[in-house]
Amino acid sequence: MEKIRMEDIAKLKFLSSPMLSPNGKQLAYLITESDRENNCYKTNINLYDTAAKAERALSHDGKDKSFLWDGDDLLLVRAEYEESDKSEPHNPKTPYYRINLKTGERSKAFDIPCEVTHMEKFREGVYAVTAVYDKNAPDPAVTPEDVCREELDYHVIEEAPLWRNGEGFVAGKRNVLYLFSEADASLTAVTSLTTDVKHYQICGSQIAIVGRDWQDLIQDTLCELYLYDADKGSLACIVAPGAGKVGRAAFLGNQLLYTFSDNKAYGNTQLCDFYLYDIASKTSSFLCRHGGLAIGATATTDLCYGSGFTFKTVGDKVFFVALSGFESALYSIDSAGAIEKQAFFEGGSVQFFDAGAESLFVAAAEKDGMTDLYRCSYKGGAAEKIVAPNGAFLSGKRISPIEPCSFINSAGVPIDGWVIRPLDFDENKRYPALFEIHGGPRAAYGCVMVHEMQMFAGKGYFVFFCNPRGSEGKGEEFADIRGKHGTIDYDDLMEFMDHVLEVFPQIDPKRVAAAGGSYAGFMCNWIEGHTDRFAAIASQRSVGDFVMDFCISDIGFTYDREAAGGDPWNDTEKLWFHSPYRYAPFAKTPILFIHSLCDYDCTIDQGVEMFQAMKYFGVPSRMCLFEGENHELSRSGKPRHRIRRLKEIADWLDRYLLGPAH
Repeated sequence: MEKIRMEDIAKLKFLSSPMLSPNGKQLAYLITESDRENNCYKTNINLYDTAAKAERALSHDGKDKSFLWDGDDLLLVRAEYEESDKSEPHNPKTPYYRINLKTGERSKAFDIPCEVTHMEKFREGVYAVTAVYDKNAPDPAVTPEDVCREELDYHVIEEAPLWRNGEGFVAGKRNVLYLFSEADASLTAVTSLTTDVKHYQICGSQIAIVGRDWQDLIQDTLCELYLYDADKGSLACIVAPGAGKVGRAAFLGNQLLYTFSDNKAYGNTQLCDFYLYDIASKTSSFLCRHGGLAIGATATTDLCYGSGFTFKTVGDKVFFVALSGFESALYSIDSAGAIEKQAFFEGGSVQFFDAGAESLFVAAAEKDGMTDLYRCSYKGGAAEKIVAPNGAFLSGKRISPIEPCSFINSAGVPIDGWVIRPLDFDENKRYPALFEIHGGPRAAYGCVMVHEMQMFAGKGYFVFFCNPRGSEGKGEEFADIRGKHGTIDYDDLMEFMDHVLEVFPQIDPKRVAAAGGSYAGFMCNWIEGHTDRFAAIASQRSVGDFVMDFCISDIGFTYDREAAGGDPWNDTEKLWFHSPYRYAPFAKTPILFIHSLCDYDCTIDQGVEMFQAMKYFGVPSRMCLFEGENHELSRSGKPRHRIRRLKEIADWLDRYLLGPAH
């Protein structure tokens, strides 16, 4: 039996997008794995016969990126461009292929003349498509070829944000909903060209659309709800711009169930309640409170890749994934507001699902596990594991189990926490330790496997982690740290560390490191200037200066205003107080900074500013920058880049925690 090693992140497989055929007889899903040689990912479609309980691979070349059912035995597949199909950057197209499951034949279906982001079948031969509309793009039909090419050298900016993480420059661009007709290859816009569509669901001739219509300055914290009726050719606004934030929507008979928050009590990340819209009377009404459920949230891990259904109508109910405490489960709600737990795994995390007449099919990770596919009974009944993509791999690996280590902080608030012991643990020895901090802050650790943590346990480290105040899953009051970043959350982390050191005297308190990214990168920077009790720190995709970040980050003027409690012109001292950069003169701990050059959530200037301040004040520091990566480096970055990231962290911590003899 071998330890988990850093290279193993490129040997694992990721399951996503489970989707039943219209007749429920077959379940298709995606399996994604690393291609380390070419530094990319390959994705294939697998099929599961629900009656025969048999699994088979449908594709093998790794080029299938997404799919939808076009009939009981037909799949419509979006694949990577072949060389002969590559389009010009100024004239994009998205190719689709049909796979006949009876014959196994794959044939070209059509090209959609735009950059498609999502597609669903609307009716026979017609598809609802979200695609990128760029008002600044030249029209190849009327613009000479050489001018089209030259226009790619310019970015015209007339609105903010000018960029968005994972998308690059986005000023002038929207994710617009269209209807695509296969017969004449035509696109008809459903939403306005200034509306950015987030989600949509279809029922008969109607489409429920969640999106935001904006110009000049985006309000990421607001979202509207629209209802499109193809028979009438009408688009009605149900929740108007500026009213608040619509999360998701789904049809329930002649009603729409949607989630909504007015953002008044707890700000931009306030949990959504449930509402009903009666289509006939055109009236909305409150249905029920959220009950502490964070809809769509799951436990934090670096072993989830891809997407799938998380909010969908099933019969006379809407099923949805939500986080409560540190476990995410599958719930349902009916038109009377009755919420039931439908599928859950103690200590685990449900991620995606689809539902048939008799069974649920759930992609979930059990405690200490990775994502597998389960066939579940309704209402929390028996769960049968039917696909385990990493079963053979993990059978040869040693996993150190996650142990609870919760406590009550000095304010009398219970804090969930955990510890992973080093492999080959000997209670008579002393060990180094790594304190892992989660991002968000409205995220949550749980008991599912995290590759990075298991890797350090295999290297002989204790690993400990917790959900301090500010975390998701324990209600609004617990999560509300607006204007308090670096105060009560920092106190919880330090008190948890004291608790762990007391419970586990085998940890050498002089050989403890801290690591984390995003909000946790902010916290690592904060720790750097507020205590010298750590031997080393690994700060990743971090924020150091809220004053500068406010108008640089793609989410700065929404997130920073609440995190630090103001804006740079009216509350300069408040933002400066919550900025780790302010405390750089007090820094002493050796610190590593990891940043991606295309990270527009936590922009490169933040990491550079902190790194050069450390150099100025003589603090041992190092910086590793990744070309072509964004904020998702640790979760979906290129395989070799993910390995290099882990190597940078491990080498840095080993240098200061294990010493030159390691």
